[in-house]
Amino acid sequence: MPLTFENRANAFEAKFAHDEEVRFRTLARRDKLFVRWVSTEHKLSASDSDELLDAVMAVRDGPGHDAALLMLVRTKVTSGQGETANKLEAALLSCAVQAQEQILTQLGAR
Repeated sequence: MPLTFENRANAFEAKFAHDEEVRFRTLARRDKLFVRWVSTEHKLSASDSDELLDAVMAVRDGPGHDAALLMLVRTKVTSGQGETANKLEAALLSCAVQAQEQILTQLGAR
């Protein structure tokens, strides 16, 4: 009996680790896609785009990540350009959907 419980505990831990890895990869991919979108939308140079990507990847994961990311983009790129918060949030959501599809497809191909 203890072996069965131990097997279940190990399976639960393995699933949790897998789910966290997928969440992390999806979030990182979403942030990169979002930076690519912002760079294209605002015609940023390659160096400005790389600088923005570094700044975005430095935003800590956790509560408030999305709000911090949006604020960073608004202050670094869109200040004074009349960029609406709704447009940025919609783009971030679209990038999240696209990132999740890409990661799940990639994992399915393994």
